[in-house]
Amino acid sequence: IQPKQHTLEFLREVAHLRVRTNTFSSITRVRHRAAQAVHRFFDQEGFFWVNTPIITASDAEGAGQMFRVSTLDAVNPPRTPEGKIDWHKDFFGKEAYLTVSGQLNVEAYAMAMSKVYTFGPTFRAENSNT
Repeated sequence: IQPKQHTLEFLREVAHLRVRTNTFSSITRVRHRAAQAVHRFFDQEGFFWVNTPIITASDAEGAGQMFRVSTLDAVNPPRTPEGKIDWHKDFFGKEAYLTVSGQLNVEAYAMAMSKVYTFGPTFRAENSNT
């Protein structure tokens, strides 16, 4: 990447080069320090960090804006005799999505272990230009 000022729109097109800019490398450093501080705080308070599933079959918030995860041909998926998509032939055997929330999973952990927290990631199928 050339050593000059680049617009954020341009950097969205060359995502693999963003970290070489002062803006994105600075953001990464700040996010790292903030995440470490959050983890340190919760650890000192006796909380356990729970990694919730990234791929799920449930719409935790009923948002309706989820990213579908599938190995089926998007243009010509296999169909049932009724004409519906045959999810049994997909990798997971049913519809699967990137999670919009880890809340349901972490609630189960909270009932078993009491002091728990989660730190994402979550995904929303909304156009945010990120």
